[in-house]
Amino acid sequence: MYQKYAVIFDMDGVLADTGPIHYESWVKMASEIGKTFKKFFFETTFGQQSVPITRQLVGENVDQNLVEKWAQLKEQYYREMVKDKIKPLPGVIELIEDLKSLNFKLAVGSSGPPENVELLLKSLKIKPFFDVIITAAEVKKGKPFPDVFQLAAQNLNVKPQNCLVIEDAPVGIEAAKRANMRCIALTTTHENDDLRIADMIVQDLSYVSVNSILDLLNIKT
Repeated sequence: MYQKYAVIFDMDGVLADTGPIHYESWVKMASEIGKTFKKFFFETTFGQQSVPITRQLVGENVDQNLVEKWAQLKEQYYREMVKDKIKPLPGVIELIEDLKSLNFKLAVGSSGPPENVELLLKSLKIKPFFDVIITAAEVKKGKPFPDVFQLAAQNLNVKPQNCLVIEDAPVGIEAAKRANMRCIALTTTHENDDLRIADMIVQDLSYVSVNSILDLLNIKT
């Protein structure tokens, strides 16, 4: 019925509240290399890819190979910590099922590495719902650049203006807007004021109905 339309889900902070585990894994990696990873820094960089975050953490004078190695170590720690701890955020399963029953195309557009995305989707048992999965491995420029969402729309064969993005981070909302897409923001990791450029701000997906999405996409029922 609505196969010409798509909803693109960010992963961390949208499908599951993985933020605290990401923070813990960053702190562990940083302490090993003699750096302090502060909560404010985490909040301002959450949603970006791990390599540029690591680069900001260690400065410009560190070899790129070493930066990439440390970023991979952080993600290894995250995957070790997150096992058996992942639960879907409220409303996730219901909304995905409702959208799929109406033939909306669904995608994941994440800044995380493919290993993280695969682990989460399998753990939540929701991977089969998604037609397209875009991770950090598929794009050269991460959020706030729009590449991840543009590629998702392209692979779904859906026009950008017919796509709605669900995000929780300011960089992700900016990426959605730059991709010419509507955006719903969740307050999982940021305050309302940080998310103000989104078209709709809610606490979690239990507050979002199919009708909400139809309205935002200007779909007449």
